[in-house]
Amino acid sequence: MTTGGAIRHEPSTDRPARESVRVASDALIALVAALAAAALSVGLVPLQTQTVLSIVVTASLIVLALVITGNYRHQGAQLQEAALRLAAACALAAGALALFSLVANANVFAPQVSVTAASLAFPMLLFARLWNRVRRRSVKAPGASRTIVVGARDAARAVIRLLDQRESLPFDVVGCVDDDVATRSVEGVPVLGKPADLGALIDAHSIETIIVAATSARRRLVKIVMAACANAGGRRPAVKVLPHLDQLLTGRVEYSPVRDVRLEDLLQRDPVEVDPSRVAPHLENRVVLVTGAGGSIGSELCRQISRFNPKLLVLVGHGENSLVAIDQELRTELGFTKTEVALADVADGFRVRSIFSQYRPHIVFHAAAHKHVPILESNVCEAVRNNVFGTHAVALAAAAAGVAKFVMISTDKAVNPTSVMGATKRVAELICQSFERRTGTEFVSVRFGNVLGSRGSVIDVFKKQIEMGGPLTVTHPDMVRYFMTIPEAVALVLDATAIGRDGQVCVLDMGKPVSVVELAENLVRLCGLRPYDDVDIVFTGIRPGEKLREEILTSHELDNPDEHPSDDPTAHERLFVAQQERVVYEKLVGILTDLEVAVRTPDAQTVIATLRRLVPSFVPGDHLRGDDAESATHVTPLDAAGPLAPPPGEADTIGEAPEQAPVQAQRANVVSLEEALAARSAGIDASDQAEVGRP
Repeated sequence: MTTGGAIRHEPSTDRPARESVRVASDALIALVAALAAAALSVGLVPLQTQTVLSIVVTASLIVLALVITGNYRHQGAQLQEAALRLAAACALAAGALALFSLVANANVFAPQVSVTAASLAFPMLLFARLWNRVRRRSVKAPGASRTIVVGARDAARAVIRLLDQRESLPFDVVGCVDDDVATRSVEGVPVLGKPADLGALIDAHSIETIIVAATSARRRLVKIVMAACANAGGRRPAVKVLPHLDQLLTGRVEYSPVRDVRLEDLLQRDPVEVDPSRVAPHLENRVVLVTGAGGSIGSELCRQISRFNPKLLVLVGHGENSLVAIDQELRTELGFTKTEVALADVADGFRVRSIFSQYRPHIVFHAAAHKHVPILESNVCEAVRNNVFGTHAVALAAAAAGVAKFVMISTDKAVNPTSVMGATKRVAELICQSFERRTGTEFVSVRFGNVLGSRGSVIDVFKKQIEMGGPLTVTHPDMVRYFMTIPEAVALVLDATAIGRDGQVCVLDMGKPVSVVELAENLVRLCGLRPYDDVDIVFTGIRPGEKLREEILTSHELDNPDEHPSDDPTAHERLFVAQQERVVYEKLVGILTDLEVAVRTPDAQTVIATLRRLVPSFVPGDHLRGDDAESATHVTPLDAAGPLAPPPGEADTIGEAPEQAPVQAQRANVVSLEEALAARSAGIDASDQAEVGRP
């Protein structure tokens, strides 16, 4: 029965019966030992009263000695411990019988029978225990899974003893593997080799389940186990990971059809660590503002920033529920109360400037963005409004308010994008680059790939599918992605804050790309199930905007891949700086004006065409190209007519759009970089200046 989700084992109702059977069997063995001793010492024919009494007293004292030395309280003890307890019981019985023979009448008690019986009882009882262990391992539940236990220490011994005692558990332990080559067996189970030998052992012994019963170096062992399962020739075994002892003691191990899988186990590598001393000067006793603070990345940014004790942490976002959730978490769980919640749509320039004017942040983390690729493919104008013009509005407000550093969260999908989301994030990078050396604010973009554990991420989807019995859906068998955990990515974002310089695009080295199919298979195994047997995996086809492989750098961006591109000797080895060309703000903002007209019209086809003027490497899918797919594939290279110059003829067409006049009337909401800088130098709030310029 469970209470509060935690597993609780109730006492077994048949335990007294089992103990009675053990005592009776030991009494029978003691009686046989006494009979054998009598036959050897005095003979059984003719049977004397003295001999019968000696046999009964001897058998009774042996059983009493077994009880006194705790043989029935430690039924699951190691074999060596069990043997020592048996030896102690037999020695105690022999001593008691010898003492009894000295005070008893020799006519009614034969002392030679007693001492010989105690000596014979020890090997007989030890053999019985060995036989019982072998019998329990051979008589398992129907369909018991052939199992290898990883580990040879206390946790592994506890697992093997438990499986020995519970014949109903469907595991047949074939052997153990451990790095300690000196250990030959664990609880009578042979050590078959090292963890590195698992691949061969799985095939040789037809292993169906692997139990990781090691608390030290567990992540390394899980990585080895997963690699061995992936390389297994036949059916791949299920993997079960023993929880840490502190989780068991504190009741944090809960029953669930899907165990709480550690995301680090799925990545099969050590987590990234950063030096907090490098980040502290930028955050301690500073006013820090985070946009998208209620999202997966934004909320983790707030958690990690709060540890540096900022003067004030301003949480900006559009969803009030998520903002309330992270604010309460910071206050109640982390004990950080210096927060302010600001509801805002980042594309609303007036509201954003009002927030910046009120709080005057020292550093800004811009994490607000629409990120779900398939959704944005069918919501092109909203994607541009939020990701492009939201970034522009926040960047302008930061410049006007005198922010020291502006950090924009980008994505690997911005590299040679095939999706609207990737193209909009690349434009957001260009906006930040175009501000280089134009303001007193440093603008840094940080680019990384997929994060595990975010809302709506592949792991969440897979876990829900497993709970429903499957199947797991993967778009393509060759799909690979770069993955990081959210805390890892945010820690490196903070590190990039200290390292990154104005106009730079910092790129997180996310290790080797991970096959999404293998990720699904490993998640199934870590849930104690078998992929394709217990839970199926099916392929649904690539969705709009997706590509098989993401990239973190273009060949142009990394000029020397053999060396770390940063000149900073303190730079983190997992951070790189993409080599970028200078972006001319005046030409960029001209195309942004055309893009805004298309968004407000709204005209998705013109939006796509304008995005391609900004990002020539953007290759939209056929579903976005419209009827004129051939013309959509041609974009004038940037170096053909200057940085960010529009292709011939397109500027006039867009400029003559009938919707331009009403749109221009609405553009009082937009403050230019020149207006923001003028307000900054004059010490005036940019929003006030915008109000003065409005009709």
